[in-house]
Amino acid sequence: MHNNEPAFTFRAVQVFVATVDAGSVTRAAHQLAISPSSVSQQLSNLEAALGARLVVRSARTFRLTEAGTLFLDRAKGLLDGVGAAKAELALADQAPPMTLRLATIEELDATVTAPMLKRLTRMYPNIAFSFSSGASHENHDALASRAVDLMLAVDTVGDADWVEMHPVLRDPFILVRAAGLPPFETQADMSAHPLIRYTSALQIGRHIEAQLRRTGLRPPKRFEFSSNRALLETVGALDGWAVTTAFAYLSTYPAPGLVEAQALPLPGFSRRLALHARAGALGDLPERIAVEMRDCLAAHVLPEAEQRLPFLGRAFEVLT
Repeated sequence: MHNNEPAFTFRAVQVFVATVDAGSVTRAAHQLAISPSSVSQQLSNLEAALGARLVVRSARTFRLTEAGTLFLDRAKGLLDGVGAAKAELALADQAPPMTLRLATIEELDATVTAPMLKRLTRMYPNIAFSFSSGASHENHDALASRAVDLMLAVDTVGDADWVEMHPVLRDPFILVRAAGLPPFETQADMSAHPLIRYTSALQIGRHIEAQLRRTGLRPPKRFEFSSNRALLETVGALDGWAVTTAFAYLSTYPAPGLVEAQALPLPGFSRRLALHARAGALGDLPERIAVEMRDCLAAHVLPEAEQRLPFLGRAFEVLT
């Protein structure tokens, strides 16, 4: 290469993929924590190095050219290949520290994130860990945009070929009612008290609504929440009830004596939580993280479930 030829850089490829995923230079700059002008410069450098225009970009337009479409899969493969190599070197203690970004859910944060992190830092002293928490759909978006490397979320990605999935937990739905109310045995018992809902913006809220509709229950919509604690506190305050999951209940600590849990007087249903990664991007590290996650759930959550939710039997289980 002549000295005056533009250099092909890994950073420019990262910026290109991030910009395509974000759909705009401005959004990519925000996600990457750099200026829009820096994003544009990296894109220009990459185009110069490849000798092809990859994107058409302006204040109102952002789209891939034919060359950009052809290069995108190669670019993603390059990023994933380097990521897998870095993970392999880090596991072999043959590389400087790498940072692993994990997106989890509030249930995990309240129960096993700390003991799991204690295990992981002891096992992998040259890996730094960055945790964020969000709803399953937010975590999926973060993985798709490469804002995180791993995500714990409800298993809804199906057979997407860009994702590898490691099952973690089967989490059954339960009914929670205000303390002092007798156990609900029929749909009439449920209809006599207000339903406290998760917002339909959350996947768990949509999951519950679909099941209620299948059973013919259509309670009026009056109270909706996006957090487990607010939901359970309101159930107790309004002499109401809610449908939530065993994990959500066990990870939330409302005022003592405020709510009680019971089996659903409806056909049972559950959700599956899984650890997701971009396929092949981190070698066998995702499965190793999933193993630690399962072990911590088995040690810290399952015994509490047996004590506080004995009616579940084996419906609440760690998956392998």
